[in-house]
Amino acid sequence: MPAVPPVPLPHPGGPLAGYRVLDFADEKGQLCARLLAELGADVIKVEPREGDPTRLNGPFFRGETAPNTSLWWWAMNAGKRSITCELRLEAGRDLIHRLIPYADLVIETNAPGTAAEKGLDYATLEALNPGLILVSITNFGQTGPYKDWLATDIVGSAMGGHMQLNGDAEHGPVRTLAPQAYAQVNAQACVGAMTALYARGVNGGIGQHVDASMQEAMANAMDNAQATWDISHVNFTGPGLRRNNRGPVSPRYLFETRDGWVACLQAGGLIGPNSGPIIDWLAESGEANGLDAPAWRARLAEPLPLTQAECALVEETMAAFCRKRGKLDLVAQAQARAAGWAPVFSPGEIVESEQLAERDYWVRVRHEDIGESFIYPGAPYLLSETPWMQRGRAPLPGEHNEQVYGELLGLDEVAVRKLRMKMVL
Repeated sequence: MPAVPPVPLPHPGGPLAGYRVLDFADEKGQLCARLLAELGADVIKVEPREGDPTRLNGPFFRGETAPNTSLWWWAMNAGKRSITCELRLEAGRDLIHRLIPYADLVIETNAPGTAAEKGLDYATLEALNPGLILVSITNFGQTGPYKDWLATDIVGSAMGGHMQLNGDAEHGPVRTLAPQAYAQVNAQACVGAMTALYARGVNGGIGQHVDASMQEAMANAMDNAQATWDISHVNFTGPGLRRNNRGPVSPRYLFETRDGWVACLQAGGLIGPNSGPIIDWLAESGEANGLDAPAWRARLAEPLPLTQAECALVEETMAAFCRKRGKLDLVAQAQARAAGWAPVFSPGEIVESEQLAERDYWVRVRHEDIGESFIYPGAPYLLSETPWMQRGRAPLPGEHNEQVYGELLGLDEVAVRKLRMKMVL
């Protein structure tokens, strides 16, 4: 019988090997800790006795709602260890405080001003470990008039500005389905944590408090939208099938195909100084709709914007052309003509991407507890000397209680059993 791999898989070659993270985060902050684990940190997820509530975030494997079948939990907590500890009890808080001297980072997502109730405020933790870095991930930060407002990813997308950039005039702003506000604040919090670790090394070993706001993380990902308002007093709005190019809505860039959609700027390249090869392509098929006439060729190559009627004709011509063909064939033909077309991939098509397969992007992870293995996303970046590593499945509730409490605090099985009987673990 094959040996069961350890959870998490060891990663001594990672750039954060040797560092330890205590993860108290809810769904707003669990990705940050996972990112650190994949760089080699020993991440210990601290859960309540009954398990973290996000274990019941859907969707679920086979549609079966259970603490170990949540796809959310798998994605956000892969590669971590898990311990249970009831922070509502003083004995639980005392136990965690005994672990703090062994940690380099703590990640928490308590509402501002409430972390002290669980013994996780910076003043308390700094006194226990002056070199500790506390990463607090909240909706709007630790200060300000909105600091106590309740929020989810949808609120972060709305108040961070991103929702305004999506959708169209007919339907209004829309949110990206994947939780981008959570993803953005976790990525920024991870950068803050790494920066604070570096600063500790060159600053006499002193830790600090990293304050990460979901709203501010989304605002930082707005590219030049705020600057366009500040300088030009133009608000970007969701352009739908078109493109919002520095304020003005430019020609359509999304076209439906026989089997999906393609993305191609400037009406598929029919507009602009390099429109000739695309016009020729349509003409070869007898579908140029008159755009191959010398007057039209000259007009489409001009830098002057098209009239509304001209633009409509060009877009209708390209739309009719694309509707008859498959998206992959269209993209291959366009790329051969030096046009930067791209297929709009579904999640399923991403999994089957030949480009990602060639680069060995996907990682197969064994869940021996349910006797199945699954494809997980691979490295977001390739480091030649200190590599990234996927470290196996997410942990079961309290799977590492004996291991962690014994390894760090010297508690034996009897002591751990007593803590369970006292409802601490």
